[in-house]
Amino acid sequence: MKKCLSIVTAFCVTAALAAPAHAQTTDVVNGDIAYFQDFKEFEPRERGGEEFGGIARLAHVLEQLRAQEGDPTLVMGGELVGGSSFNAIHKGAPFVEAFNELGVDVGNFGNHDFDYGAEHALDMVELAEYDWISSNLVNPDGSPFSPDGTVSVQESGVRLGFVALTSDLDRTSAAREVLENDLIGSARAGVDKLQGENVDAIILLTQVSRVNTIAVMEAVPELDAALREENGASLPTEVHQTADGRYIVGPDADYGAVVHLDITADRATGETTIEPAVIRLDETVPEEPTWAARSEAYYQDLDDRLGGVIAHTEVALDRAELGIMVADSYRRHFDTQLGWQNGGGIRTELPAGDITLRDAYSVLPFGNKAVAVEATGEEILLGLEQGIASNPAGGNGFPRVAGLSFEFEADAAFGERVTSVTMEDGSALDPNATYTLAISQFLQEGGDGTDAFLDNTLLTTKMVTDVDAFVALLTGEDIEQPGAGGSSGSSAGPLTSLVAAIADLFGAVAGSVAQLFQQIFGR
Repeated sequence: MKKCLSIVTAFCVTAALAAPAHAQTTDVVNGDIAYFQDFKEFEPRERGGEEFGGIARLAHVLEQLRAQEGDPTLVMGGELVGGSSFNAIHKGAPFVEAFNELGVDVGNFGNHDFDYGAEHALDMVELAEYDWISSNLVNPDGSPFSPDGTVSVQESGVRLGFVALTSDLDRTSAAREVLENDLIGSARAGVDKLQGENVDAIILLTQVSRVNTIAVMEAVPELDAALREENGASLPTEVHQTADGRYIVGPDADYGAVVHLDITADRATGETTIEPAVIRLDETVPEEPTWAARSEAYYQDLDDRLGGVIAHTEVALDRAELGIMVADSYRRHFDTQLGWQNGGGIRTELPAGDITLRDAYSVLPFGNKAVAVEATGEEILLGLEQGIASNPAGGNGFPRVAGLSFEFEADAAFGERVTSVTMEDGSALDPNATYTLAISQFLQEGGDGTDAFLDNTLLTTKMVTDVDAFVALLTGEDIEQPGAGGSSGSSAGPLTSLVAAIADLFGAVAGSVAQLFQQIFGR
């Protein structure tokens, strides 16, 4: 027998037990899970000409599931704090409040739920009315990070146990505040705890890679199914099975789909059957009117606060170019010789035309700070090697720099990738010299595996938020100068150095780049 929902269903599998059999014996129980994850905007998003997601569509689907299935367990997979201008302003609180109202039962952490630090993540846990668990995240003293515990048990016709895993905290500002225990060992410990709770099925929630999720499932056969993060921003839901037939499901990014698990447990035999279906939140799904109105109100407020035009560009700016601009904004703010931004911290491109404050927050949605430090040439070279190693394609910790240019071989061994480093004045980087460097605090504290500057001397106790420095560069206005004592300061510095950096990195025609920044800066 096949069971599919009447709303948009993209995937169905054959059920091992027919529905009428569920009611024939009290030994056989049935329940449901609805799973969704990766939240950046309340409103729907658009990709490839298709609109998807949005809190109002999610609310409609959950309402229908309740009407059809009774009271499914609602599971929030994580990633609700960072990644957009909406979250840069609200820092996840509207999503937590929405999930309280929608009746979420249990949640996992994504790494970006720590973009504003461990304390803010705990504030969100306190705000949540559902269990927000982690089986592998711990405090430096080894105690569980979440006050809600390491596992959760929920009743939904069947008695369900949940284990939750998260990785990649080195890409957040909480990298030194929250530690990651071994994934397999943590899953095993969670399963052992749940097996004493008389659960009918144990579900693994992961915000870890596909490969690592499969590895955990293979190592811990008592896990009945896994619900994980998406494969990537542009990839559809993937339904995978282990060799012994257990399901691993990764839904669309940006909560573009709800995964529905229909779970049947035969308590007499100990057998559990799980039947997955994927409900895409595309344009064929209506928006629940109350939530649609609430979403519209949020964005009206966002436009009122951030809709003002602050600059203009005649050509589109890609993430690489914007990364150099952000690095240069740090350098300008702290008056240092060099500026440094991680490529993965730049979250969107900007099209040609007017640039609003909301656009600036979309480029830098995480609220990261920048600091000024002293660094030797040897440390800078090590930082370049580490940043390239994290993602040679330009994401994660890949260095976007101002005040110097570098060449590299991505396939070379670590320590040999960087083949040359040239300072802005044409001289070579001196490994024994000391330079002043303005850098994202995230990187300075070891984010993305770039730990070259962990112990470096801070030149000021004051920091600047990345978006504030970037906006100051775009508008040509000054914000408080803490005076790091560098040597870059000249009236043409932000414009001239940026043109040179982009020309060096991309082989751009200097005249056309100069015209671009004339449009941006109006000078």
